[in-house]
Amino acid sequence: MKRATFFSTLIFSVLAYAADAQTFGDGLVINEFMASNDSLSGIVDPNGQTEDWIEFYNNGNSTLNLEGFFLSDKPDNPQKWSFPAGASIEPDGYLIVWCDEDGSQPELHANFKLSKDGEFIILSNPFGEVLDSLTFGPQETNVAAARRPNGTGNFVMQSPTFGYNNDEATAVVERLSGRWKLAPNPVSTLLSLNWQGDDRPQLRSIEVINYAGQLVKRLSVSAEIDTHDLLPGMYLLRLNTEKGFFVERFVKY
Repeated sequence: MKRATFFSTLIFSVLAYAADAQTFGDGLVINEFMASNDSLSGIVDPNGQTEDWIEFYNNGNSTLNLEGFFLSDKPDNPQKWSFPAGASIEPDGYLIVWCDEDGSQPELHANFKLSKDGEFIILSNPFGEVLDSLTFGPQETNVAAARRPNGTGNFVMQSPTFGYNNDEATAVVERLSGRWKLAPNPVSTLLSLNWQGDDRPQLRSIEVINYAGQLVKRLSVSAEIDTHDLLPGMYLLRLNTEKGFFVERFVKY
């Protein structure tokens, strides 16, 4: 009887560990980063500033609570910055950390910056286990280093795919080009969407992405977008068209 009880307990422990594997960060990777960002990229933090950023991707099948996970640019100090309470990432989801040494701003801001000349990034879980790390060399301004295939591949230099699949970089037609007019902007409730010029591309889908790089909502194709349920702040509007992807920016107040 004792032997049976022992094996039952052992099996239960193994199953519990497997079910709770995401507690340890299994599947979480550094997916993309930009160490030299200026106004031409169109990527700004919630305060409108062009800062360094790191994108994370969850390859797992459940939401991962990131409280107590660590991020650093120093191999001899892997616990330099910790994710705060409330930080999480959904399965097949993206999360942005701004590397600007300004934790007083909204969203996630690490206490270090990335060096354009090359540096080190390390991600570890609350137990001190390294989940992902990389050493990178000199970076070009407004060019991102991203995993291809998305979430699993090696890092390649490409156009940034802030908050979405890295494999779609070649399909991005224009980022923040102003070809779509969003009005009013800032918006309180309804946002109208109009194409500027001839040969308006046919819309296939519309996505709203917040400045943490997270998909907030996926909308049906319409000339008007209801924003009443969005929190105040800046958002990216990702437009999937027959000609590729367009990304525009709007402010909700």
